[in-house]
Amino acid sequence: MRIMQITSGLTVNGATNHSLLVGRELAARGHDVVFLCRPDSWIGQEAASEGFDVLTSDMHRWPADELRRISTYIQHRGVDLVHTHMSRAHFFGVLLRWMSGVPSVATAHNCRVQFHWMFNDLVIAVSDKTRRFQESYNLVSPHKIVTIHGFVDEGEVCDLSDEQRRQLRASFGVEDGDVLFGNLGPVSPRKGQLHLIRALPHLLQRAPNAKVLLAGDVDCQEYAALVRKEAETLGVASRIVWTDGADDVSHVLSAFDVSVLASVEENFPTVLLEAMAASLPVVATDVGGVAECVAQGETGVLVPPADPAALGEALASLAVSPESRTTMGQAGRMRLLRSFSARSQIQGIEKALASVVRQRSHARAA
Repeated sequence: MRIMQITSGLTVNGATNHSLLVGRELAARGHDVVFLCRPDSWIGQEAASEGFDVLTSDMHRWPADELRRISTYIQHRGVDLVHTHMSRAHFFGVLLRWMSGVPSVATAHNCRVQFHWMFNDLVIAVSDKTRRFQESYNLVSPHKIVTIHGFVDEGEVCDLSDEQRRQLRASFGVEDGDVLFGNLGPVSPRKGQLHLIRALPHLLQRAPNAKVLLAGDVDCQEYAALVRKEAETLGVASRIVWTDGADDVSHVLSAFDVSVLASVEENFPTVLLEAMAASLPVVATDVGGVAECVAQGETGVLVPPADPAALGEALASLAVSPESRTTMGQAGRMRLLRSFSARSQIQGIEKALASVVRQRSHARAA
């Protein structure tokens, strides 16, 4: 198949990384893949560095000059279908479908009410929770949507020596005897860092050697200020390390003992899959599709959202039990390889895309 991956995100995130991984895996299976991205985007630069053909567009819909330009390219290149990721790309892809006659497949990475979803030939939901939302709120027909869980590249794990890991942890101010709980992601109300801070007194009562690393860019300055103030008020600020988000997620994860997700709203968080790939146990709030990837009591611990006491107790249970951390981390790695790896998931995506191309060919022949 000749496939155009259309991704509108500018920075690295779960959706842009997923699009790149899908393109890479499809190309490895012999398909011709071209990327359409916005100028100066992270994914455009990454795809070009890997040898893919990359087109750039701001994806504006009116006037229709960009739609005509990309539609002409699609027809000349013989593209069989477009596969879209993120809101602007989804709408652009549906309009390209109408203009070029080439089918469109959209991967739903989140839950938003948007009218264009029902006009795709197929929607791929990265979780069952997302699939149900698309059917209920965006009126996507059940026969036009399929769940194929998100995945990560299981090979992208930072393999540090004991000394290298010690030095990395020391760069964050973490001492040898500390148990480091890492929260990776933007600082924002949706990610619930405030509830994590409020859980620390419960954690530190049982594990005074615990520390929390907040690794992520600040999306909301007011919220970050509130988190810092709450840490001071509770007397736990000295046990918190702040650092900006990093492009090399695997490097930061290698410093963690446990990965923590305190979100009040999620879909199917890639950060948990990345933690599982790194053989880390996870403590996460039971929201969205989280329970579809974390096996309660086996690969991690799930707690209700916005419940600092429950979160603190879960963190403490792992802080005082290195054996549980090791066992859960190993189980998480095995679960990832079985259900959320490139090898386990790309065949389903390839099959779904091929079915759309085949249906369109049959319709034209008829």
